[in-house]
Amino acid sequence: ARLIGAYAPGKSVDVTVWRDGKSENVKVDLGKLPAGDKQASNDDSKQPATPKADTLADLGLTVTKSDNGKGLVVTDVDPDSDAADRGIQPGDVITSVNSTEVSATADVDKAMADAVKSGRKAVLVQITRDDANRFVALPVAKG
Repeated sequence: ARLIGAYAPGKSVDVTVWRDGKSENVKVDLGKLPAGDKQASNDDSKQPATPKADTLADLGLTVTKSDNGKGLVVTDVDPDSDAADRGIQPGDVITSVNSTEVSATADVDKAMADAVKSGRKAVLVQITRDDANRFVALPVAKG
């Protein structure tokens, strides 16, 4: 799910499935998840734990740890945030903040606090999307 979550809706991806005892490649067109009231649910209280999403509220982002432990996968972007204004999208991977590698929200919080202490008004966030890197300057929270 995380690998597919790294791609934008509307994109076609090749998926390998195991069917009838053999490997088969299929092309899948990715869509958007249905609204919350249309999603299937299971009220069984013994559901397995799902990866916990963390919020970087100051940046307007919801993230989860990447499968390989390097970076944070963006799972949601507040449409009214500076992050959205600068083109950060669900599926992007935050790999570093101010040249410091991140693998947890605490790493991002620390980098932002260090930036505030040193008088900076923004942090430089390195984003990976589709095997390409780019840098985005995001303002640090006031106060």
